[in-house]
Amino acid sequence: MASRLRAFEWRGHPLGPPSSWPLELRAAIGICMHSSMPTAVYWGPDLRLIYNDAWAPVPAERHPQALGEPAEAVWNDIWDVVGPQFREVVATGRGFSTFNQRLDMRRCGAVEETYWNYSLTPIFGEDGRVRGILNQGHETTEQVFAVRSQAFLLDIGDRLRDIPSAEFRSEAVLSTMLGALARHLDLPRCGYATVDGASGACTVVGNWRDERMPDLGARTFALADFGDAILNDMLAGHVVTSDDVALDRRHSPPVAENFEAVGVRANLVAPVVRGGRAFAFLFLNDDRPRRWRPHEIALARDLADRIWLALARADAAAKLRESERRFSVFFEQASVGLSQVTLDGAFVRINDSMGRILGRSPAAIEGLTIADVTHPDDLSETRARVFAATQSGGPFTLEKRYVKPGGAVTWAVTNVTRVVDEAGAPSGYFSVTTDISERKEQERIRAWLLAELNHRVKNNLSTVQAIAHHAIGSTSSLEEFERVFNARLMALSRAHDLLMRETWTSAALEDLVSDTLAPFALDDDRRIMIGGPEVRLSPTAAVTMTLAFHELATNAAKFGALSRPEGRVSVEWSIDRSRNGGAIDLEWREADGPIVAPPQRRGFGSRLIERGAARELGGRVSLQFDPAGVACAFHLPLSQKITVP
Repeated sequence: MASRLRAFEWRGHPLGPPSSWPLELRAAIGICMHSSMPTAVYWGPDLRLIYNDAWAPVPAERHPQALGEPAEAVWNDIWDVVGPQFREVVATGRGFSTFNQRLDMRRCGAVEETYWNYSLTPIFGEDGRVRGILNQGHETTEQVFAVRSQAFLLDIGDRLRDIPSAEFRSEAVLSTMLGALARHLDLPRCGYATVDGASGACTVVGNWRDERMPDLGARTFALADFGDAILNDMLAGHVVTSDDVALDRRHSPPVAENFEAVGVRANLVAPVVRGGRAFAFLFLNDDRPRRWRPHEIALARDLADRIWLALARADAAAKLRESERRFSVFFEQASVGLSQVTLDGAFVRINDSMGRILGRSPAAIEGLTIADVTHPDDLSETRARVFAATQSGGPFTLEKRYVKPGGAVTWAVTNVTRVVDEAGAPSGYFSVTTDISERKEQERIRAWLLAELNHRVKNNLSTVQAIAHHAIGSTSSLEEFERVFNARLMALSRAHDLLMRETWTSAALEDLVSDTLAPFALDDDRRIMIGGPEVRLSPTAAVTMTLAFHELATNAAKFGALSRPEGRVSVEWSIDRSRNGGAIDLEWREADGPIVAPPQRRGFGSRLIERGAARELGGRVSLQFDPAGVACAFHLPLSQKITVP
């Protein structure tokens, strides 16, 4: 500027040639030219402007024509602000300073919002009057906007945090961030597009607009449509700006026409690039030419990354919600019992199936621990297994009993897995429990059946052995042995048939007598009379009484009442409750048969009747050979083998 000052045509200028300048002006200009700070001197009644090189960027395109011009002519666009400040300094002789002063200045053909720190210092003449003003200052526009941008970003963060987690979706993120940015920069459209790495297709996934711009919808276009120059800048991670699309030679005519079709005159694209690949980009549109400011470019670059990260978070949140939904459906609908338990054994959550195992609803488990629902006999093993798992970290399986509120017991097998948090520290347990009560009952029944089968097989073998032994001793030929032995085996078989009909639980006394004596009735129901109250016999008692009745009937058919057509047999019983526990009194009586004489010796049949009833059933048997007919009286105490309903 010193050379410009010397070369300036000062002849005829209101300030006159430099040689005529007063000492105060020459001193002020000397300070100005040698200062490294942006410095200007305004001199004379109309405050003519002289400035140094550092101050030259202040007037921008008005430089160098502003040299020697009146202040009001130079700053006609901001004179409504600075004019009163100049006049006050001249009138009062007091200096003036301001910080972050807003000045809406015309630059590059458009009015821009700018901010400045500057001071106005009066320069006095020999007469003590203010003859000029020394001006020093610098632009703070970017600092002001940087502070605003930071506040804006903080506000955006707060808005995102205010979105409920259940509503934190891509649509909410884009609507919040794009709308806020458009309003912050006074733009008619802000949008965001994703890039398919394989095809290079760009899809608009969100755009905020006002009434000045048409809706882009979910428009798709090719990344290559930007042209090589712009595409290379984008892939390098640079923010690409176009102050006026119509005049930007980097755009091919078709691309420029596409911009025009959607109302775009100024465009800014901030890409999200990782490893040389474009993943997405933020675009800012204006419907009129616009000089993109550095703070706007910086904010767009920052927000593009923030949107990408927020969308990634929204995507992760959506996947987490879906995962939690699926887990919740699985948890609630699983046919096995599922439970979450804290490290100290307190229930956190159970499903309905686990509630059925515990005999409690899921809501009723609050405040309960594993110890509260475990059978006392299984507590020590449960605690030992949990402690071991805490040390090893591995899963374990435990077969145990749970106690329901009413005292009922449920057998279950539980698979327990330790749960860790994100840091790898144990946070609780997850259990899968299966009700095995039915299996346990089946195992118990099977064991009982095996024991019962073993017992009965041994008893039957003993019975068959005794039958064979005594048949040999009471018969004189092989044919007679075969007949006697087979008859007694058939009686034993009929007893088993009766028990099979009752699934080997018990047999009715009336059915037993009827089935045993049926072969001897010869299709004449009047020959055998049966009667008495309902009595149930255990399998052991049923076999004993069947063999006894068979022996009585066989003897009656051979020697007694059933050996004649007119002979009769009656079997009657009653319940005697006069004694402790009660008893059954049963009488076998024959009539209308031949005269009976006592046998010369007691055979196997008699011993089977008398001793079998006494030994197996704990009762007494009296066998009488009256001339009118055989009579046999059984007195059998009620017990587990003989019961009355």
